[in-house]
Amino acid sequence: MRRWFSLLVLGVLVMGWPSSSAQPPDISGPWAHLQVTSSITNAPVLGTINLKTITTLRLEVTQQGSELSIVFEPCAVESESSSPFFKVIFPEAFVKYMGIDTKPARLEFKEPSWQLFQPRYTIVRGVRLQDPEKDPLPTDPNDPRIFDQDKDGKPGMTIRVSVLGFIEGEIYIIQRDWNSLRSTTLNTMIIDGLIEWGSEQVVIGASNPLLAGQSENIPDPKKENSYFRTTRIEPNTTCEQIVKNRDKLFAR
Repeated sequence: MRRWFSLLVLGVLVMGWPSSSAQPPDISGPWAHLQVTSSITNAPVLGTINLKTITTLRLEVTQQGSELSIVFEPCAVESESSSPFFKVIFPEAFVKYMGIDTKPARLEFKEPSWQLFQPRYTIVRGVRLQDPEKDPLPTDPNDPRIFDQDKDGKPGMTIRVSVLGFIEGEIYIIQRDWNSLRSTTLNTMIIDGLIEWGSEQVVIGASNPLLAGQSENIPDPKKENSYFRTTRIEPNTTCEQIVKNRDKLFAR
């Protein structure tokens, strides 16, 4: 028994403690962050299409051991459609008034490496709910909980839609979105991984009656099509610089 204990102590001195007890990597500081969420959407007139929403953000990570607090600042939101006849445009005001969110996250050791995990986090836009997770989204445009979040004089949040090049207009929406992030690659310079997400949306009005119908937005069942890429940046890097250098920052 004493011989076995001596060998164990010697092994620890030579090899070190098992890797699960190692200190987590330091990922505190600023990061450029890209989220791509892929969906199957029922578009007006055209029917089912594939749609990608591409969101560029600036992150600020505060770290205490394995516990993280991450500030997400939106920089740009764009969309890519599988149909050349359907376009969604997110106006500058939509991005400006999306809001800056602070989300809890943590580093978890999963043999053989550390992973970043951000638990499910829910955001509602254009409406104030007592219980953002569970309260149904209102469908009455006169519901007092609906407000003009992007300050453009229209209720909810405004997006622009073009169908077939001649059916165009604004859609006024309220949304409930949630996501959860887990990394597949993590070091002190790059954090990449997959996104689990869901979205509810109610159209509460439109400038063109042909765009006023409700549409369903279902996450692409191929999990690898919804992902994030994160690259460390200098502390003075702005949102504008991240967007300008996006292709270089997120090239993999």
